[in-house]
Amino acid sequence: MSSGVSITDSDKAFVYPLKIYLIAIALFVAIIATFLVLASSFDRAPKQLDLSIPWAESEFHTQNAIHFANEVKRLTDGRVQITVHPGAILGIKGPDSLRAVSTGIVPMAEMAGFQQVGSEPILGFESLPFLVDTQDELKALYSILRPVVEAAYARHGLKVLYIVPWPNQNLFSDVSPAKLEDLSTLKIRTLDANTTELMDRLGVVPIQMPYADVVPSLAAGTLDGVLTSTSTATAQKYWEFVSTVLRTNHHWISNMMVINKDVWEEIPKPDQIAIDTIAKQLEPKFWEISARDDKEKLQILVDNGIKTVQLSAELSNSIKAVSHEMWYEFIDRVPESKPILERYLKITGRPPLEVEIEK
Repeated sequence: MSSGVSITDSDKAFVYPLKIYLIAIALFVAIIATFLVLASSFDRAPKQLDLSIPWAESEFHTQNAIHFANEVKRLTDGRVQITVHPGAILGIKGPDSLRAVSTGIVPMAEMAGFQQVGSEPILGFESLPFLVDTQDELKALYSILRPVVEAAYARHGLKVLYIVPWPNQNLFSDVSPAKLEDLSTLKIRTLDANTTELMDRLGVVPIQMPYADVVPSLAAGTLDGVLTSTSTATAQKYWEFVSTVLRTNHHWISNMMVINKDVWEEIPKPDQIAIDTIAKQLEPKFWEISARDDKEKLQILVDNGIKTVQLSAELSNSIKAVSHEMWYEFIDRVPESKPILERYLKITGRPPLEVEIEK
């Protein structure tokens, strides 16, 4: 007699389907586990952000952006990685930047506010000629203007991370003008609608063009001069084309570092806080770099043969008379700018609007 347990046909009919069922369960569990591992790896993949910037890599604004990107990577432990693309190498020139980020062509860009006036006229406010004389006055202006600027970008689905000014502006050419007539008939590169209008009223031939087109135009002889900062003049080696810098200080302009808000919302909240924090910490340091850069770059220009010329009293008075007329015209076109201008004049200790315009 056998002591083993015999398996009947009915037992086999039960056991074999059970084995198949258990194997299927095991395979299902393995698939789910594999999926979770893969999902976890995707979650850990860094958020890659391309940042378009129209200026050369040597410009301090670009170096600031690179420093910001490095800090973001460090503070987020590599979860957010920003790649800076200088010199408009992505094909996005300065005036196209707002639209490029708003439509998602790139997730981030640094842009000059005054170049976006076609989309938001208020962004031309700070570039009104002879409105701002010093960086301290520009800081005072932004204590009022910043919420307005941020709201303007927000209307296009953009978040402003930081704002940094260019140094004061100049006229680079081959002339040393003492009076308004000395500028007549010169073909001068302008930056925006305000400087274009100013040059036109002064009898100059304004040619508005973005940064990337300036050097080819100087080389071709289609420009007699350029309105810009010492930073840009040094980066583009203007001593190869012109001999003089007239320290007009005619306006101050700023760059905005922005990110598409939809992209921003994809970044985990702790990393958003880290990015906002480092942006706020770096912004005042970047302003200090801007102030130093003008002095350093002016010396480089002088060392390469550029002659420095100050505005004569006659020429200064002529330009300012035209400039003040433009203030009134701007607030007529952009009514929201009037209370900002009135508050700015008050906190900087200047005469009220009507008196200032008459000066």
